[in-house]
Amino acid sequence: MKSALILSVVVGLTFSGLCPAQSSRSKVNVSYDKFDDLTEVSTSESKVDDVVGRKKEKQDLRLHARYVCAGNISRCRPDKVELMFVSYSVAEHVRSHDLILIIDGKRMRTSTPSWSTGDDGAGHPVEQIDFAISMEDLLRIARAEKVEGKLEQTTFKLNDANLAAMRALAGELESPMLRKTPN
Repeated sequence: MKSALILSVVVGLTFSGLCPAQSSRSKVNVSYDKFDDLTEVSTSESKVDDVVGRKKEKQDLRLHARYVCAGNISRCRPDKVELMFVSYSVAEHVRSHDLILIIDGKRMRTSTPSWSTGDDGAGHPVEQIDFAISMEDLLRIARAEKVEGKLEQTTFKLNDANLAAMRALAGELESPMLRKTPN
């Protein structure tokens, strides 16, 4: 009986060690375009928390991230990662030129965004605001315990699902990039 209990604990611990790797892979989408010979590695779109817009109203703001590798390979050292915010709004973010993130208490500014508008395929208006960040900044976000942000006048917080997706995306990078760097 005692050996069966020990065996079940060992098997359980071994299995639990495997699960995070399997589940983190499922948070990352990898697609290869054979005509352009490029592989896109991306997270799925997920809501961010505590979103308050310029009119002090709750908003539906979502985040996903991606990078592109040359060739049929998901592990590479891309020059940049795109943080893509999707807002179910009309002209709320047309003047959003600044994204400030506070990563575990330290400020990070990003590049000038690209902004576009359209619909979600069901006729609902959406705005998309894209920012390019460095690999080092992605790794800072992925290692963070707490990330707050301000997109012009809209404030938000990344939740556990957002951070898990960033960690999964960072986990797809070429392994030398995964080393911890001093903050």
